[in-house]
Amino acid sequence: MTRGTENTDSAIRLRLIDSTLFMIDRDGIDGARLRDIVEHAGMTTGSLYWFFKNRRALINAALAERFVRKMRNLTDLVADAFILNADSSDPFLILNEITVQPDLPDRINARAKRVQVLAAALEDPVLAKHVADIQRQLLNQISDIVKEAQIKKIVRADVDPYSVAVMMQSTAIGLASIDLAKDLMLDLTAWNDLMNIVVLALRA
Repeated sequence: MTRGTENTDSAIRLRLIDSTLFMIDRDGIDGARLRDIVEHAGMTTGSLYWFFKNRRALINAALAERFVRKMRNLTDLVADAFILNADSSDPFLILNEITVQPDLPDRINARAKRVQVLAAALEDPVLAKHVADIQRQLLNQISDIVKEAQIKKIVRADVDPYSVAVMMQSTAIGLASIDLAKDLMLDLTAWNDLMNIVVLALRA
């Protein structure tokens, strides 16, 4: 296989995954065809089979990568809130941003994509294990960030860090069920008030 700055194994694999995610978003999981994926990636079917043994393996890898990216974004936001902005006047502002205003289109879209991955994992044991491993790693990362914030006396010492991590992620997943219909949408003022109370309760 050709090697080069644009054709390393990792770069080619990532192009295939990105093309797969594009096709999943456009046509759905069932409608994402290998021919369209490799054409969009500017590659050949042979290149695809160099990295993935079949279509299911490629779909699984793409969905797992999507989950990683979403979770990494959440982890970065938490780190910004608790650690990087620890010297600011209000280090909880970014944490507050994670939970408030659930009606924003980009947040609704992000939740839908996360749920799509979880739903696919329920039907596929291989993907389920992969996603669970990712989830375990990222929950531990967020928990470690909260622990560091406790040492710096930003977060209350009597708060369980792992519970904080689970709360942040489960809130987003729970909100996805509210996205199903407009009449289920929250009173946003009441919701934001509640989230402000939760955030304030974490302060040291």
